[in-house]
Amino acid sequence: MTKKLNDLENPVFIPDPQSTRINIENGVIVTTQLQEADDEDDDDDNMNDLGFEKLSSECQPIGLFVLKTRKQLIKIIEKQKTLTIYGWRLIFIIAFLIYFGFAMSKNYGTPAFPIHGNIFYENSGSKHPDRIRWKTIFYSFVIQFLLATVVIRLKVGFQFFDFLGKEVSKFMQNADSGATFVFGKTYQEHFFVFKVTSIIIFLGSVINVLYYLGVMQYIIGKIAWLMQICLNTTAAESMNAAANIFVGQSEAPLMIMPLIPTMTTSELHAVLVGGFSTMSGSILATFIFFGVPANHLIAASVMAAAGALGFAKLLLPETHHSKTTWETVKNTPLPEQHNVIDALLTGAGNTLKICGYLIANLIAFIGILHFADIVISWFFSLVHHPEINFQYLLGLLLYPFSIIIGIPLRDCLLSSKLIGIKISLNEFIAYQQLSKILKLRNELISNNTFSLYLNGTLTLPNDTPMLWDDVSPIILTYALCGFSNFGSMGIALATLGVFAPTRKRTLTKIVPRALIASIMVSLMTASIAGLLYDARRVTVPILNLNSTHV
Repeated sequence: MTKKLNDLENPVFIPDPQSTRINIENGVIVTTQLQEADDEDDDDDNMNDLGFEKLSSECQPIGLFVLKTRKQLIKIIEKQKTLTIYGWRLIFIIAFLIYFGFAMSKNYGTPAFPIHGNIFYENSGSKHPDRIRWKTIFYSFVIQFLLATVVIRLKVGFQFFDFLGKEVSKFMQNADSGATFVFGKTYQEHFFVFKVTSIIIFLGSVINVLYYLGVMQYIIGKIAWLMQICLNTTAAESMNAAANIFVGQSEAPLMIMPLIPTMTTSELHAVLVGGFSTMSGSILATFIFFGVPANHLIAASVMAAAGALGFAKLLLPETHHSKTTWETVKNTPLPEQHNVIDALLTGAGNTLKICGYLIANLIAFIGILHFADIVISWFFSLVHHPEINFQYLLGLLLYPFSIIIGIPLRDCLLSSKLIGIKISLNEFIAYQQLSKILKLRNELISNNTFSLYLNGTLTLPNDTPMLWDDVSPIILTYALCGFSNFGSMGIALATLGVFAPTRKRTLTKIVPRALIASIMVSLMTASIAGLLYDARRVTVPILNLNSTHV
């Protein structure tokens, strides 16, 4: 039924024209055929291996020596060529940071700089720049821009997402009754362990019930179909991108689980970027309770889903022909559940694993962050600068990127620290710190002292962070959205490695590139939000902690 080729790294899915397909509900599966895709990187190795076998069998030492020498020379030449290419790209990236960051900081005022800069950066790092399909890139940007315009510039869109955010917040309050019964009325004293995990478990159960009823498949399928039409992406990667709007990087691939072993390298890269760039509904709900504006969080996740496909294809374009079709995606079976109660309990059990992971990681990462701050501060105290710590160094490193996405100069250092925490640790810690800043900011605004601190009449303590410009919290809400951090790399490799054990080598190679692409997706959505919000400030009041008008 299957045809064996030399390379196992990039198989593609080819429907067998002679296979019979019967309704899944009757328990019959679709017969498929696997054919492995060509990988240009391994062609020479395969030819050399065949030559070695032939010459060895014919006992021709001279020919074998020539072939071995040729192989070594090719490796040396390719290595030098690769180093040269990466050297030039590094020069371009450094020039990009200097020009769009520091050199333009004094005269920053053209909102197109962030967008041009992000595309320039990604193009300079593309593996196959000659294979880039600019239609996909262009329309992914158009979708992002239109969504941001609806949320930020249009009054109807702003009111709709504001209403949606408030209703989501009200719906999540239903988790309080279960948490109160289990943990007692004082459970909110331990906010994260009891309050946040209760929300995650509640929403995870609801989403799983919607899957059982077929509601999620219908909505995700329509969004995926629209993405494929607009972006010219394959059925599998479009379905995964649409699923990422509602569920996380571990759950979304379940929609295409049987197809993962047969996907091309570019498709796998798109799956990784989509998972890193977006956030699941349950995690999104947690950040809403942190005090981050709900309407902008929802918009950021939706925008990132479209942007992820564009940036994935910009950094690693498709070089093979994928044969995954909508028919194969539609016939992908999901885990069997007997009734609504079974679906509810299964969803609760699955989210319990997520809660355990989050609690364990937060304890570990926050402890490591505190230790790193102490150690680095101690070293710099030897030269009389104890204020320099790990977060301060992160801020300096990512300072140009804060300027690039349009954050005003006086807020750039603090913003770059938060972005650095999100990338190096996780988004939970970054959003938690942002929520503390927003809470203090709104307290100062409510008691009419914010302007006094802003003009210097009053001063905050030296260790008190503050965002002074109205647009900075909005841009950071978009910039911090997504699972693009080093810890997510391990989660993605573990999840997809279970679905496709034969593709672990490929996944390991492309996951760092996917992380970079997802970071740029967040910066792009933040750039667009900053561009539109800056023009909107004159006519529409800014948002406070609870997404209401100040």
